[in-house]
Amino acid sequence: MEIISTVGKIRKRNGQIARCRASAGKQSKVSSLGTSADGFLRQSFLPLFERGTAFPDKKTAEKSFFESFDILTELHNLNSLEAVNKPYPYNVLLAHHYAQNKLGTSGQDIELSIVQDDDGRVRLAGKTVYHTGNTLYYIPVLPLYRLLQDKKQKQSVQLLLSVFAYLYHIAGIPYYMEDYTALGYHYECIEDWFFDEWEEEEKEELTTMQQELNRASYYGDIIFRKIYNLYNLNHFKDRIESFALSNDFGQECLRIAKKAFALFEQYPDANIFQNTSNEEFEEDQGIIRAEQYISFIADNQGLLYDNIERAVNDEFNECSQMQQPLLFQVYDNENKPCQEGLDFEYKIFPLINDLCTLLNQIP
Repeated sequence: MEIISTVGKIRKRNGQIARCRASAGKQSKVSSLGTSADGFLRQSFLPLFERGTAFPDKKTAEKSFFESFDILTELHNLNSLEAVNKPYPYNVLLAHHYAQNKLGTSGQDIELSIVQDDDGRVRLAGKTVYHTGNTLYYIPVLPLYRLLQDKKQKQSVQLLLSVFAYLYHIAGIPYYMEDYTALGYHYECIEDWFFDEWEEEEKEELTTMQQELNRASYYGDIIFRKIYNLYNLNHFKDRIESFALSNDFGQECLRIAKKAFALFEQYPDANIFQNTSNEEFEEDQGIIRAEQYISFIADNQGLLYDNIERAVNDEFNECSQMQQPLLFQVYDNENKPCQEGLDFEYKIFPLINDLCTLLNQIP
């Protein structure tokens, strides 16, 4: 399928990564540059059009395009546009311009293109991307273990165990202690490297590293066995309904648990990686896979984490491409486009960020 009009993009290397953080700083206010003439602002300008050297046949293209346009407007509940009576191909361009502007208010990054197949049929196609940026979506588990020691927080712990169970069993987020995971590989490499290469004068750091590796293994295994148990998932709703703690931390746990359970109910089979392999790259090497920056991790502080973060940074800096959630769908009856697009991704990544912020508050 040929894309009639495309926008070139400049590929750049990935910069320094960042873990999920508590919150961003306030954005600076933007001021207007002087005053404008009111009459100018009230005018409506139509899109410019420059005819190309080759153009699809009017009869075939016009019919198939507006059939696709009707499917798109119905799917996204957009008002109809009287563009059919405009001269061809300006009517096609006008409809595309209208639809792109309307989709721009949907909250998702949707790039609308006009495509043509081998039979000459012209249709609309949408490319939606969730930009994960340079963030490491690493969920620390040792803070939850520390919270387990506080008997007053039993209900909060149960809620978070249900959230963890959902993210592991349903959303499919890998656990760092499992075989063949990206983070599991880094833990093994760091352990081998530290105790084979470090010198005797670095004994103090070796002791610290040994202690942190032991905690990551021992306590990480305890949390893993708990979230692996489906009991925590099966009683998710019951725990939300019976939650009674009124302190700020408990209420934040409840808020995050409700968001996670809402995702569980609305998208019962949705996996966080379901749309990360849709993009075709020019080469198979130099690609940051989604499994490399989405995972459970032992902790996101300390000497062990500093070395893992450095190793991940070094690995990512050798890559020029990155897997991100992406959905490409053609608006016609054959492909059956879905209305929600990347709704799930636009909800679960902020949820992970909120969860990491909460876990970082645990002493």
